[in-house]
Amino acid sequence: METDRTLHKPSQILRGESSDEQVLARFGYRQELRRAVGFFSSFALSFSVISVTTGLFANYGEGLRTAGPAFIWTWLIVGGGQLLVALVFARLATSIPLSGYAYHWARRLGGPNIAWWAGWMMIVQFITGMPGVCYALANYLVPYLRLEGSNRNVVLVTVGVLVLIALINHFGIRLASLVNNLSVGAEILGTVLIGALLLVVALWRHTHSWTFLFAHPAQPGRLGYVGAFAFSSLMSAWTLTGFEGAANLAEETHAPTRHIPRAIVMSEILSVALGFLVLLGFTLAIPALGAVAAHPTPLLFIINAYFPPAVTHATMLLVFISIFASALANLTTLTRMVWAMARDGQLPFSSWLSRVSAHRVPAHAIWTVTLLSSLFVLWAKGEVVITGIATLAGYVTYALVMGTTLRRREAPEAHESPAGPVGTPAVPRALGTAALVWTLVLLGMLSLPRSAWKNSGATLIVALAGAAWYVPLRRKSRAPARPAPGDLC
Repeated sequence: METDRTLHKPSQILRGESSDEQVLARFGYRQELRRAVGFFSSFALSFSVISVTTGLFANYGEGLRTAGPAFIWTWLIVGGGQLLVALVFARLATSIPLSGYAYHWARRLGGPNIAWWAGWMMIVQFITGMPGVCYALANYLVPYLRLEGSNRNVVLVTVGVLVLIALINHFGIRLASLVNNLSVGAEILGTVLIGALLLVVALWRHTHSWTFLFAHPAQPGRLGYVGAFAFSSLMSAWTLTGFEGAANLAEETHAPTRHIPRAIVMSEILSVALGFLVLLGFTLAIPALGAVAAHPTPLLFIINAYFPPAVTHATMLLVFISIFASALANLTTLTRMVWAMARDGQLPFSSWLSRVSAHRVPAHAIWTVTLLSSLFVLWAKGEVVITGIATLAGYVTYALVMGTTLRRREAPEAHESPAGPVGTPAVPRALGTAALVWTLVLLGMLSLPRSAWKNSGATLIVALAGAAWYVPLRRKSRAPARPAPGDLC
């Protein structure tokens, strides 16, 4: 069932509408999705998309094998740079509270062409990153299901998780938000608590000195330690992203211009702080570096070395909940971007993808991206490839959006009203420049090493696939089904 999509004119505010609906009307859109998300649920969604648990359990081993224990310091470096990006995005979310954030932010600041590419690359980021989350869960879940640890079984369980999170999303934002809210507690009780306990035990037993945290293997080759540092940053760069996910639920959040900016910044700061605590605990507690680095599930190996099976099983249950919630939040975020672009006629089969179901969710978008993500998993069959493509595409999106904030030295004043601010956000030029430079440096680090060339090539292929649609779309000069924010003020 589709809801009524009659547009408001910018000056037309209907009696009986809430202030949130009035803000939406000023951008030319009617309320179609269910507005049922409060501040904590908004924060929980961003926190779940980041998911310290998922990042550590998915990529800790790769970082350890590439650069040794010293790789954990990339977490703080990447975290500091990402905080700059989070502050920029918080400013944008204050003035443009629309689902499909990257697309709408870039459109208002840079025009429809760069906006389309920002939206497309963000879709690529999540349509590959979400299977990476599910793959990480499957990799740890397969042994607990008493299945053979073959890649085939991991891929099949990954697809099964994708279908399950699609079902939860299909039945409404309230159910999806409830799962995300519970996952915050599961993540703190699981990963964070066990990491803190391991840190206490390691310090008590003097398992390693602090110099162990700076140990690294020799890295011969043309790029030397630079290449090792770049590739070992993948865990941090893949994990500490998605903090802006709450902005994609702007049309489902109460008081979005107030709640979403806070959710973006708080989720990033808390994830960096708690994540580094966990990294310190696990790394200082490593019983045997060679054995842990060679193990397919290194964090599980460390837990088993210190705790009885009952504690390990309880911890892993909470870990499973956290990673599952992260996958669920990723799908929620992705489908809102697809729906928002389709609502403006910017994607293939837009009229079909933009339909809203009786549960007031973009059901067609949910099942379409689930199918595409499943096909991607069957092709990639590897966690490093999956997370590598998602990371590169995500930072391309960041660069495009932040580049648009520097197009003007002074942004026009926002239109203030009792319903809230509507206008072009003013991002401090120094902040925008620092965040853009950081993103470009990180993109270079993640794409230049030979070990990342496969990911770079695959990312280029999906960009060309987007061009195959983008070029004829622009040639036809088809007007979007909905006016863009920049067309209304």
